[in-house]
Amino acid sequence: MFHLIKLESKKNKLGWFIKGAILANIIILGFLCIIPAIENSEGIQTFKTATEFFTISGAFVRGIFIVFAAVLISKMIIDEFKNRTILVTFSYPINRKKILSAKLILIFCMTFITMAISNIVVIVCFIGLNQIFHFTSVISFTTIDFFAEILKVIMFSLASAGAALVPLYFGMRKYSTPATIISSILIVSVTCQSVGPNFSLASIIYIPLALALIALGIVVSTIRKIDCIDLD
Repeated sequence: MFHLIKLESKKNKLGWFIKGAILANIIILGFLCIIPAIENSEGIQTFKTATEFFTISGAFVRGIFIVFAAVLISKMIIDEFKNRTILVTFSYPINRKKILSAKLILIFCMTFITMAISNIVVIVCFIGLNQIFHFTSVISFTTIDFFAEILKVIMFSLASAGAALVPLYFGMRKYSTPATIISSILIVSVTCQSVGPNFSLASIIYIPLALALIALGIVVSTIRKIDCIDLD
């Protein structure tokens, strides 16, 4: 299986994904720095607590990489079925289920790793820049608090990476890239939405966790049916 995942990685040339992740980190960090800088000039405090900052930054990162995951699903799976190029892959003496499993494992791992690392990078970079430019005075916590937040980031990233596979269902129905991307945006709106000034769905891990369980069912069902799909 590891060999198949490695082959899929080379075949799809995922350098664009890494470059996109780096660019996304820069944009997210820019927003997190610009927003408090502007509002401070107007006498408004953007991040009232460190927890609020972690929630907002986490929502930004998870939202972007859920959409990135949908793009991966489209490029690696949906487009291959739509253009029938998957027939070439299925002509190899390898079980179809293993091929599709390798693609999905790669997408999940890429999403989880980049999501977790990006979240940590954004947090650390903002804290460093805040020491220089003083965007906010509330970002103060102990080492124990920091590592507790890192653990929380990993848990949220794991659940969100699973939830990011839900668009597979919508994409596979008619081999539609737009349906895949749009469904990922809907998932972002559900998992990262703020409801009023003091409540955010982005702080509730049970939502992406529930979607991850749904995604697991979708993945299992898709893999089980792969031998029955007529591509002729």
